Amino acid sequence: ELPGDIALAEICREWRPSPCEKGPNDAFGSYMKQYKSRGGLTQRRRDAENFLMGRVKQGKIDLEKDRATSWKANPPMPPPDIKMVLWDMDRTLLNTHTRGVWKDDIRKLAKEVTRAFKILVPHLLNNGIAVGIVTFSDELVLKTEGGRGGLAGEDLVSKLMIETFTNLYSQIPAFKGKESKTFARKNAEHILGQMYIAAALPRLRNQQKEYKKKGGKLMPNSKDWHIEKVIQEFKKNQKQSLSYGEIVLFDDTYENVVAAWEKGVHAFCVPPQSAFTSSCWEAALKVLKSPGSKT
Repeated sequence: ELPGDIALAEICREWRPSPCEKGPNDAFGSYMKQYKSRGGLTQRRRDAENFLMGRVKQGKIDLEKDRATSWKANPPMPPPDIKMVLWDMDRTLLNTHTRGVWKDDIRKLAKEVTRAFKILVPHLLNNGIAVGIVTFSDELVLKTEGGRGGLAGEDLVSKLMIETFTNLYSQIPAFKGKESKTFARKNAEHILGQMYIAAALPRLRNQQKEYKKKGGKLMPNSKDWHIEKVIQEFKKNQKQSLSYGEIVLFDDTYENVVAAWEKGVHAFCVPPQSAFTSSCWEAALKVLKSPGSKT
């Protein structure tokens, strides 16, 4: 039996790279006081998401503060109608940009994964909420470069997640001892096994023969194809439906966020200078739980 359930209670309590800040995060609430919305919950959410999207693009809201450690063992969860949370990779779950390819030690890249992402993922899974990564990183890039080595696409994402969560779980006191590395690795593999990954670069894919065929459907220059892929995989694995309105997406590219939002996904902009933080998460939950509120 994997020790994951035991470890979940320890992750945020024991792993504290920086001190906890006191008080609730009011980065989003401070300007929601100015915002009014009418209509049902769906419309209020869409209006609030659109409003927040514009504020982030204009740099009129600070989502860079990261107080993930203040969540302790209970980070806030989304409302029950949300079934999946997706992240972009570069400048979103990562504090850096790989340009889709990594040719250095994967341990160096794992250090760039944001604390908020590392803390949230195990808890989301433990609460029955699916998680996934949608990225423009593409294994085909390595072939176009003559196979000079490196990691890209799903291979890069998978190895990054294994290294990230192996390192995280290895810091838990319950795992200290002879079998600590084995237990930490098994927990990381358990998390990866539940993740949905879609990795493809539209511009590159559209140059391939199968996409150039007469009548062939080109891949849109957005995360639309990626989202469709994870939806189909979710339906196949879970034997249940998944609609756009049951998905949350975080991405640092405004155009990707707009495209997903227009599909009906709850899409949120992440400031690329800070990547995904607890403030980003709390602002999104504010929209989902009480859109148009004055508090």
